[in-house]
Amino acid sequence: MIEREGYHTSADDLRYYVEQVIDSTAENISSMLQDVRAMRHTEIDYITGYLLKRARVHGLAVPENSRLFEMVKRKESEYERSGTGMPRPW
Repeated sequence: MIEREGYHTSADDLRYYVEQVIDSTAENISSMLQDVRAMRHTEIDYITGYLLKRARVHGLAVPENSRLFEMVKRKESEYERSGTGMPRPW
């Protein structure tokens, strides 16, 4: 995906960057988790949703990202239903 978007990096450089972000944010509670806990809509459409759109443009399959997106959207729909008095799925 990175190369298809015109960016170039090595797997080692990308891994190093990800590890740096993990180290520097290890004590944080992510905003998406905060949103889920507060039963608010997350930014999944703007993050993973965008990645899914770009993957489609390039004809790339990103099944793990698709599963993550669907899981979060299901969670959001659960608390939407709970606010309307509709039964929650078990």
